[in-house]
Amino acid sequence: MSDSVRFDEFTHTYYLGDKVIPSVTQILQEVFPDKYKGVPKDVLQKKAEYGTQVHKFIEIIETKKPKRPLAYIKRYYKPDIYQIESIKQYLEIKKQKGISVLESEKKVVYKDLYAGTLDMVAKVNDKLTIVDIKTTSILDKEYVSWQTSLYEKAYKSVEELYVLWLPKGHLGKLEKVERIDNELLEAVI
Repeated sequence: MSDSVRFDEFTHTYYLGDKVIPSVTQILQEVFPDKYKGVPKDVLQKKAEYGTQVHKFIEIIETKKPKRPLAYIKRYYKPDIYQIESIKQYLEIKKQKGISVLESEKKVVYKDLYAGTLDMVAKVNDKLTIVDIKTTSILDKEYVSWQTSLYEKAYKSVEELYVLWLPKGHLGKLEKVERIDNELLEAVI
């Protein structure tokens, strides 16, 4: 069913056939209505653009599989110094934790109720996982728990849920996040 999900990047809208359906992000705005309260829109926009670029670089690395990923990204995509550090952190964590990416930027849909794009499905410690990538300055594990739980419901059951945190100017890390109870998920859907 996820093959019929279409995403319009310009309007940030998901479609199932001709029907507009809510995104995981829109559902999370209902669960966390004050998450970005007081943060100026231009600041949010800059942070979103930065995170989107880091995600894009990781997707390129995982789909094109260059022999020297960092050199490839530097040569063809001209990342800034912070993005370079995030890519370095990603590659180091991937190596240390033995992460094997199976799918990247996977569009998923749950019935006709919501859709989203999960960052990656990967093997971590030989377990099938969903991994969400965050570049935020502060890691909100509760938010990521909700997000990855919604993705899992739309994708299929996996063994564990993780967040790969790559903040600017800090050492990144891979952390396991807890599943949200199915009854709670159903209540907000």
